[in-house]
Amino acid sequence: MGYTSNNGTDWNGCGHDDRRVVLIKSLATNNRFYALVDAASPIRNADTIENIPTDLILGIAYPCLEDGLNDFAVIRTTFETIGYFADDPDMRTELMEIVSEARYKLVLRLAELRDRIASRNAHFLGADLNDLKSYALDMMRKGYPRRNLDSMMKLDVFGAVAEHERNGGDPEPLYRYEPSGPEYSAEALGDVPPRAFVSHILSDILVSVNDDANYVDRYAFDVGVFQKFIALMFINYATTDPIFYGTNKADYGVSSDKDMDSTPLYRAVGQQIREIEQWLAHEAAENGGSGLQPAELALDAFVELPSTLVNEDTLIGPLTAICAAAQHLSDSADKETRQYATAILSDVNHLVRELRRQGIVSHMAQDPTAPRRVEPS
Repeated sequence: MGYTSNNGTDWNGCGHDDRRVVLIKSLATNNRFYALVDAASPIRNADTIENIPTDLILGIAYPCLEDGLNDFAVIRTTFETIGYFADDPDMRTELMEIVSEARYKLVLRLAELRDRIASRNAHFLGADLNDLKSYALDMMRKGYPRRNLDSMMKLDVFGAVAEHERNGGDPEPLYRYEPSGPEYSAEALGDVPPRAFVSHILSDILVSVNDDANYVDRYAFDVGVFQKFIALMFINYATTDPIFYGTNKADYGVSSDKDMDSTPLYRAVGQQIREIEQWLAHEAAENGGSGLQPAELALDAFVELPSTLVNEDTLIGPLTAICAAAQHLSDSADKETRQYATAILSDVNHLVRELRRQGIVSHMAQDPTAPRRVEPS
């Protein structure tokens, strides 16, 4: 599939379209999506808005799925911290509140993704959903080498789980995606259309996120929740045109002050959303249709992920857990404890600003020093 510049020409070269691409964040769910907005629209690139309008066709590409990694990292790091306070039930209670808050945010993120994809309001950009479904079914039925998943996703979660479970067994065990119930099994979903299949997979992950048994410790969380989300991310990357990874240097540093329209990623996003709109209009007119079918991609190709994705998972996630603990300490009645908490938050804020300045993390990376918002139970 070719991509042309977003220069006011619609997807098939007919008519005028002066809409611009924006990456917008929902204040309600913290999800980010790409969209096309009119030139006169008050919505600007990198804006955060209370609720994303339902009439916008939304695109999912880097960094939309990756945002959830911060919540996962907070939960995993907090479980590690809990291990140091085995004899302090009050501290464990405080730390489990951090886990609960991150868990609540995950529910909001995943539910919105599931519902918007199911309603055809949101679309994976540059992705072949037929291949995505086929690849996911293979991961359920046959499995995939854990070492390869960790290598390609630049993580250690699959290997860590295998090490925990290993008793002189296979040094390179396969990871098999384990559905949370028979309704999400390969047999049950084998004949489901690709778009509905993706929605069902997100529903399955949501069931796992809501299962209290997966929050006993980090191992239980990794096995029941984190591996499943990372597997979905891997499959999405493996079936997506690399132009949507955001790895081109011209794509870095998304902000409202930077002209992003001519970057490779934004050109591709604009082109793809226009094609999706055309397809939806045609399908509505014909009262049917099989959907947009981007060019097939080789699934055995090595997937090179953007370094900012990796850095934001490995750096911002743990820093968020540290700041959350410091913010709890800042409420202490002890003056010295409050001073230590303030110093921690100040130093982390300085560190994150420097990481952004050097391009190690993106300019839209979550600020872990921001006051935590208490969500309703």
